Amino acid sequence: MRDDFDSVVAQRFELLDDVPAADTWARAQSKVRNHTPNHFSEEEGTMIDLEAPSQTDERRKGPKRYVVAALVAAAAVAVIALVAIRNDDQPESPADQPSPTVTAVPTAPPRALFGTEGEQFAPGTYYVDKVEGVATPRIFITLGDGWTNLSDDWSINGQDVGVITFSRPDRVFADACHASAGFHPGPVTTLDGLVTALSEQAGWAAVTTPSDITVNGYAGKEFQRTAPADFTGCNAGNAAFRGWETGNQQWSYYEPNEIETLRVLDVNGTIIIINTRLKPEHQDADAVAGLAATLDTIRIEHT
Repeated sequence: MRDDFDSVVAQRFELLDDVPAADTWARAQSKVRNHTPNHFSEEEGTMIDLEAPSQTDERRKGPKRYVVAALVAAAAVAVIALVAIRNDDQPESPADQPSPTVTAVPTAPPRALFGTEGEQFAPGTYYVDKVEGVATPRIFITLGDGWTNLSDDWSINGQDVGVITFSRPDRVFADACHASAGFHPGPVTTLDGLVTALSEQAGWAAVTTPSDITVNGYAGKEFQRTAPADFTGCNAGNAAFRGWETGNQQWSYYEPNEIETLRVLDVNGTIIIINTRLKPEHQDADAVAGLAATLDTIRIEHT
């Protein structure tokens, strides 16, 4: 700004130097040469006396220079003030602002779901890599507070929510209330075969129509079944109402009014069931939503 200001002032001075000024002193000298002292008139003498103290050319230009310099300086000050105001109005650019500090939250790697029966699970992500003794791609599930290992290698229980099981049936009872009726005649080693056997099983109070689903690209079907309110006349003992049998000759069995949601999946040719079970005392809206949300966290890796 200073170099530009000096050049502007210099230009104004050059313009003033080029402006012609009346040379009254030269006129007075000419009158002196052309008249003798005896011929001076009173008027001429008076004019000479008034012009005698006149300034030289350089001194006459001085006041004009000061006036122009003052005007130019005032304009420069105004420009500087305007620039300062405009700079104050402009927001800081991102480069002027401090970079935000991002703190990475450490996360625990997924852990094996089943270990010690009765174990309390810490909140986090767990995995299953085999179902009923058959190896599968890792199946991940994220658990919150209150989950325990209900039955090793098979089911987990959520306090005040319900149960989630991982199963691979070998046979499906034809009638859940009467094991003496034998097993469903169809194959259970295919997705459609197992879904048909489970949805046609006799004894249930209600069964919904299976719908198509996919979990990470693995095809499956989902439906819901509701157990009757009374097991009178059904199988004897604690396993009065039975669903299917595994290779270890273990049964899946239910309580009156229990509701289960089954997800039957084809995982690289292995047909598995991941289902939720709502006990009668855990069928309020919060329990239903909490169990469904946990089921929705399930992911299956690709191999």
